[in-house]
Parts: sequence; C-alpha cells; structure tokens
Amino acid sequence: MKISIKATLAALFTQIIFGFSFMFTKIALDYASPMTVIADRYIMAFVGLTVVMVVTRTKIRLNKNIWKPILMSVFQPVLYFLFESYGIKLTTSSFSSVMISLIPVVSMISGIIFLKEVPALMQYLFTALSVGGVVIMALVGRADGTVTGLGILLLFLAVVSSVAYNICCRKISSEFGVMERTYAQTAVGLIVFITIALAENIHAPLNIIVNFADLKYTASIFYLGVVSSVAAFMMLNYANTHLPVAKTTAFTNLNTMVSVIAGAVFLHDPVSVRTVIAVVMILVGVWGVQLLDVKRKV
Repeated sequence: MKISIKATLAALFTQIIFGFSFMFTKIALDYASPMTVIADRYIMAFVGLTVVMVVTRTKIRLNKNIWKPILMSVFQPVLYFLFESYGIKLTTSSFSSVMISLIPVVSMISGIIFLKEVPALMQYLFTALSVGGVVIMALVGRADGTVTGLGILLLFLAVVSSVAYNICCRKISSEFGVMERTYAQTAVGLIVFITIALAENIHAPLNIIVNFADLKYTASIFYLGVVSSVAAFMMLNYANTHLPVAKTTAFTNLNTMVSVIAGAVFLHDPVSVRTVIAVVMILVGVWGVQLLDVKRKV
C-alpha cells in the first residue's frame, strides 16, 4: 500500500476517533472538573505510550532543537485542550464538534495570511456557508440555554490552536519522527495538566485520581488517554508527515458527523430541524473548501 494511502487512512481514522472523544469528555466532566479530566487523560496517555514504547523497544532521540516539539505541544495539547474542555462544558457535545469542524476553513484563512495562498471565489462562498451554519447552531443552542457566548469563544480558540499545531507538526516532521512528536506532546501534557490539577485540588490532591474507582469514568479516560491521545495522535502525526496540512484537516468534518450522532444517540443532545440544516451547511461548506483547494493544487 502506498504511503499516501496509508497517511490518508490514518487521517480518516483519527477524525473518527476524535468524533467520539467529545462524548467521552462530556461523560467524564460529569465526575470531575475539566482540569482533573485532562490530567487523568494524560496520566493514562503517558502510561499507555510507555507500554507501547517498551513493547516495541522504541527509543526517543531528541536533539538540541527540542524546543520545536515543545512549542508544537503548547498548541496541542496544552492550549487546545484547555479551550476545548471548558468550551464543551459551556456548550454541548454536538455544538462543540460543529465548531471544531471549522478547522479546515481556518486553515484556509491562515494560508491567506501566512502563506499568501489566495483561494478561488467559490471557496469564500463555501466558507461563508460554513460560518452561517455555526451561527445557526449558536442561535439554536443559546435559545435553549445549552450554549453560551464564552463557550463559543473558547471553542474558536481551540480551532486556532489546532491549526497552529498542524502547521508546526508539518514543519518539524523531517526532523522529528512520529513517536518523538507524540512523546513530546504526551510528556508536556502530563507535566502541564497535572501541575494545574494539583493547584486546583491543593487541599485535596487525591481528587485527581479518586474518580478512577468508577468504571464509567475510567472507561471514558481510557478512551480519551490511550485511544484519542496516543493512538489517534500517532496516526495524525504520521499523516502530517506525508500529507499537506490541507489534506489532513480535510477529514475534520467527519469529526462533526460522528460526534453529532454519538451525542444524540448516547447523550440525548437536542437535535432540531435547524440543527440538521446547520450541520449540513457546515459540512457542505467545509467539503467545498477542501474540494476546490485540492483541484486548484493538482
């Protein structure tokens, strides 16, 4: 199988995994604060990655430019998960995934600003369609009290952080391997989020691990830590190594579809006709931006 096909499949399955992560995050947040959930996620992720490295006998080689993967890790997971977790808590699983689906659109806008890539007129129209869908979702959520303005802002900042991460990951892919980038992300996430969680629970530090006694919470953290933070990011880092950023982010809309379905089926998130219309607008808009982008570059 060609490397490009493997990388494409890796990007595809990454977004499917991320789609379910919104639901598991929402479940975990019923037991603990956002910072505790993220800290537990990275405890699980670090343990899981260590096991993988021991079994595969993988060695990490970090050179003098170690600041590069550290900078990459500031955007993802640190800033991204800070913004995303609080954003999910102030909105719904479905709305959160819809906001995150704007990553390809923001990537296009970033290309205009930083890479001087001027899109075609139709790309602007598809972008406007996606933004219109998000506005409808926001209005629907605000009407029933499930979405707040602060939640929308935090989720948008999560989108920006994700785009910055993808750009950084792509730039350093020739210098640092998939496992090295994944290890850097996991280690930085572990250190930062445990520190924050300990400060938050300074009078009761055991609160960080006490919820592992609940099977439902542990299962959610296992998915978030091992499946989403280790397996998915290894696949995403692999995809970023062999594909342009525009192509790796093109699958983000699948994230939305999976999350909306999971949120409606398992968490009973409200899904109205306007919500369905908004989702279709966003998916068509994102699809149009990516399709035209690919055609323009071929």
